[in-house]
Amino acid sequence: MRANDAHWFPVDLHVPERRFDMAMLEVEALERSTFLDTRLEASIASVEPVPAERLASLPPSARPPAWLFHTSFCGSTLLARAVHLPRYQVALKEPLLLRRLGDARHSGWSIDGLCETSVRLLSRPWTPAGDVLVKATHAALNIATDLLRATPDSRAVLLTSTLDDFLISNIKKTPETQAKVPALAERALTAGTLHTRLPAQALQPPDLLCAVALQWAAQRDLLAGLVRDFGPRVRVLDFATLADDAENVVAACARWWRLPSPEDALRERTREVAHRNAKAMTVEYSAQQRAQEARMVGDRFSAELARARAWAERFVLPYLGPSLPMQSPSDWA
Repeated sequence: MRANDAHWFPVDLHVPERRFDMAMLEVEALERSTFLDTRLEASIASVEPVPAERLASLPPSARPPAWLFHTSFCGSTLLARAVHLPRYQVALKEPLLLRRLGDARHSGWSIDGLCETSVRLLSRPWTPAGDVLVKATHAALNIATDLLRATPDSRAVLLTSTLDDFLISNIKKTPETQAKVPALAERALTAGTLHTRLPAQALQPPDLLCAVALQWAAQRDLLAGLVRDFGPRVRVLDFATLADDAENVVAACARWWRLPSPEDALRERTREVAHRNAKAMTVEYSAQQRAQEARMVGDRFSAELARARAWAERFVLPYLGPSLPMQSPSDWA
């Protein structure tokens, strides 16, 4: 049955019509594409629209997917690429149908039954004994609870970064990306409960970096909800920990996810990926270069960063819940 073949991939999902767009996808496209959304790099001969009800009876995979949920700009693509070893497991980087589900939830559309079908489609192994890691877009944090409930035996890593890292990362982005910050902050706020605890001043950030701080807090609050509801099944990871010791941290994540790849192969893959730009693999990059860039940005925009921190410390941070539990990956059990 073709529905059992992972290569017959859901390239899109139309929620109001409850219809998946399916197409044959070669495994090489998973590596080649930065994301499996509208930026999918693949030669698709034809797309077949399939009603969701025709796929609802698809049985769950023998092994649950591994999940990578994350806040924005925190190295999730690096981590996903590092564990992508198609002989043993594939990494599906931000498949479009999860963005569609997140958008539908944000817009008030019903997604009943669609999460379960989507999860079963994404979980299909690409090799007979293979596993699947699914990296969801940060815009799908509003459905992370649904995805974990749909896969009760699965485990997740929640990847995030410090407020300073997030502020600096946003300064480095293009004006087009920066223009999306208010909408992304609003999206994360409405997905959780933080907005009900914040003072009015927090909901009216005076500038871009303050809005960035609000987005960071709202997304962290969503991660905190996942820790509260699924504590034994999730582990929290800070990007600085990953950047400082990628090889050991990736190995620890793979063990937590119960991925089948041999550790020596995983470490070799991590060394290769860690010296490339995860979103442009032909470009050499390194943790040292990243740190140097961060220092330069921090020095150049020190006054703006200080104002954003002070605003967040006054109007936002006191209303966050307990800090996320940052346990060393070497101690994950």
